Amino acid sequence: MFKSLFFCSGLLCVASLSMAQNNVTNLNEVVVTANKVPQKQLQTGKVLTVISKEILERNVGKSLGELLNQQVGMQVVGSQLTLGANQEVSIRGLSNGYALLLMDGIPLNDPSTIGNYFDLNVISIDQIERIEILKGGQSTLYGSDAVGGVINIIRKKADSKPFSAQANLSGGSYGTWKGALNLSGTLNKNSSYSLAYTKLYSKGISQAANKKDDNLNEKDAFNQDAFRAQFQQKIGTNLTTKVFVTHETYRADIDNGAFSDDKDFVANSRSTQIGVGAEYFVGGGKLVANYHYNDLKRSYINDSNYVAPDAYDKYSASNYGAKTNYAELYGSWSLGKNITWLIGAEYRAQKMSQTYLSISDWGPYEDAPLSDDLANVNQVSGYTSFTLNNLGGFGAEAGGRYNHHSLYGNNFTYTLNPYYLLGKNLKVLANFYSSFKSPTLYQLYSPYGNTALNPEKSFTQEGGFQLFSNNQQSYFRAVYFNTTINDVIIFQSIITAPYGKYVNFNKQASKGLELDAQAQLGKFNMSATYTHQIGELTTKVAGNDTTYKNLIRRPENAFTLSLGYQATSKLYVSSTLRGIGARKDTYYDNEQFKSINVDLDAYQLLDVYGEYRINAKIKAYADLRNILNTQFVEMTGYQTRQFNASIGLSLQF
Repeated sequence: MFKSLFFCSGLLCVASLSMAQNNVTNLNEVVVTANKVPQKQLQTGKVLTVISKEILERNVGKSLGELLNQQVGMQVVGSQLTLGANQEVSIRGLSNGYALLLMDGIPLNDPSTIGNYFDLNVISIDQIERIEILKGGQSTLYGSDAVGGVINIIRKKADSKPFSAQANLSGGSYGTWKGALNLSGTLNKNSSYSLAYTKLYSKGISQAANKKDDNLNEKDAFNQDAFRAQFQQKIGTNLTTKVFVTHETYRADIDNGAFSDDKDFVANSRSTQIGVGAEYFVGGGKLVANYHYNDLKRSYINDSNYVAPDAYDKYSASNYGAKTNYAELYGSWSLGKNITWLIGAEYRAQKMSQTYLSISDWGPYEDAPLSDDLANVNQVSGYTSFTLNNLGGFGAEAGGRYNHHSLYGNNFTYTLNPYYLLGKNLKVLANFYSSFKSPTLYQLYSPYGNTALNPEKSFTQEGGFQLFSNNQQSYFRAVYFNTTINDVIIFQSIITAPYGKYVNFNKQASKGLELDAQAQLGKFNMSATYTHQIGELTTKVAGNDTTYKNLIRRPENAFTLSLGYQATSKLYVSSTLRGIGARKDTYYDNEQFKSINVDLDAYQLLDVYGEYRINAKIKAYADLRNILNTQFVEMTGYQTRQFNASIGLSLQF
């Protein structure tokens, strides 16, 4: 069934390319993530996916994880669970932590997590203008963690009018409601401002599933607040400055693990970000400077009279803190008609702290507190790249980064991205990337840490083609990818205290095929994606290399089919079919005190969306998800959302 659907969807989209000739092109759209300077998407060999403003506006009922989960080559495990559940972002089958999240081009990390990844639950989709997803190893431009790719979330910009207001109010299943307000404007052509606030609350469903399938577990609520303010000032004709602050928090009820309901287990998360930036046009080019500070706090408290029947601890409290400082300065200049030169430097400093206390029938237990006076690192990098465009149809980007880490020393990465345009309708591409992931603070300084760790180093090859219509609005793209990561950091058991430590030991490989297409046929728009990926881990057993597949919770095959129809000038409807192939999973059973391996079945989910524009300023919408009420498992021992819906109003003044 899967293979036939993929084949038919590919044929459908390829056939429709020649028939879509009337609307504005998409591939001529300007993007900024490919090489940090504005560039048409058509003029890069890198594999880039854009989630536009229009797509975001038609998905305001979804979470950020749900939207990313529909993109080619991506899975967000946990996005189908109750709001507030842990979400694992995977690009091309690689595990969480190999996908770098950017906010307006600036890396977002949480050093207090084992993988240094940032929590998607913190971010409100209502405050996003567009998203650019760049696949492949991107460490040359974006540093550590960009092994599978980067996800650049671009915030909404100020309106050109003196005052503009956008509001969204919605409600739906599981006692969920959301209100969002964005205010912005430009004063005297030189000063602009934007203010945004989002409130999201859901009574939710139980995170933990019930082995008896009687749905008696208590509901786990989610409560989010997200605020952002940005002010921008133009000084003279060449200098523009900005300052922003973001404060995002949530409180989520959680459970004690797979199949283990807990009535009073609570997670709290807070992220406070402050940043300044400037752009200065000089010498026919542009200088960009940014500084970003993020203070993060997380806590997990299980303190009540109720104790889960299979719980080991009667009380537990975990507290995590992290602070990041990021500064960069880069410039870009045109060297003649076809060459752009980029050169820059960046500084990263990270700190984390941690405390843990639990009480069981055997008495209290407390980990030695981890202080940020001890657990801190910094990195200094310099990078450069050259971009060649439109030289008889040939284009390329080549660059490198030199990185110095305060513990392990130095490393170097590079990128080479040639492409060739054959006529008006075909682009052939070949990409070669080296990337790296520095050891995380937890891997270095926790009770199981190892300060002698080296960075994980990767090499990625991509090859493919893109076929597009004469006006570049419709396209079909096929890309083969192969990534190998050496010196993978694992947790290794040892026979003496602390009975485990982190070491560089394994090799991870990820390879596969991505197909994606889109087309416009009059009032119809269509898109289709297919991802085939294979993950293989090579480890030493009894002195010999042993290789086995290791796509835990991530499918080898996945597809998305979408069809939209502009029925009238006011009414738009669409449907999306998402298919996930069979997967392997493993979970810890609290009753048997051991890990158990299971097989997860394939499933398909059908969503329907409709919007009606009441007038130029007011739009009503309905977002219906899993309308066939499909029963499926995303993570063993955790409940997924069945049929659910949200309806709302969007207003713009």
